[in-house]
Amino acid sequence: MPPLSPPELRKPTAASYLCSHVIAVTLVLAGLAWWANASGLDLRIAQALFDTVLDDFPLRANRWLDLIGHRMVLALPIGIALASVGVVAASYRIPAWRRWRGPALAVAATCLAGQVLVTQLKHHTTLPRPYDLDTLGGYTPYPLHWWTWARARAGGALPSGHAGAGYSMLTLYFAGWALGRPAWRWGGLAVGIAAGAGFSAVRILQGAHFLSQTLWSAALLWFLAALCFYPLIVGHPGGTRAGRRRRDGGVQAAGTGKGA
Repeated sequence: MPPLSPPELRKPTAASYLCSHVIAVTLVLAGLAWWANASGLDLRIAQALFDTVLDDFPLRANRWLDLIGHRMVLALPIGIALASVGVVAASYRIPAWRRWRGPALAVAATCLAGQVLVTQLKHHTTLPRPYDLDTLGGYTPYPLHWWTWARARAGGALPSGHAGAGYSMLTLYFAGWALGRPAWRWGGLAVGIAAGAGFSAVRILQGAHFLSQTLWSAALLWFLAALCFYPLIVGHPGGTRAGRRRRDGGVQAAGTGKGA
């Protein structure tokens, strides 16, 4: 009997992966985003950060927060995507890098698709930025509807592009899993959560986003990453090395029996 593979290296079935990573985690994050908005937590956080004397968010114009958490962060997913494309191109010249080709393509696809979808969704959701609300020093009332087809009515803030840029690092979790590197997998998850939460916190402190808007970004980026890495992570019957050995051995045995 062949030895069992370590639990970290076993590939999940299609059903278990779809139910746990594609559906369950996405629904949990989406549920948290919905609850943050519906419960009033969004507004309570924004009101606590708003200075009535200044009639503004004190950290809105902070130079360092604006530079690091607003301007520089948007280069993160693009930079990761370009680096991944570079790995793919180099893998055709460097044989040792061929096993990286699939994960690198999935990382690039997640980062680029995430930025495109975030940008487009902003044109069809109505929840504005906190500092745009008339009750928080802005000019617009709180919207009555969540979705709009008219871009002129869009709030331009849901989901958060900056939070999405940070949560694009969640692709490292799936890349580590696809490569069979448990340390990279769980380290990547920690980096993705820290980057997403960190950049989300910066934009919330500046009054540029509600908590729910950043959580929707987390749900979207996780969903995209889980889908892009599906063919690289999910196991197929007989697709493991041990499975192929057993199958080949069975074919040889059958051939021997026929020859006898």
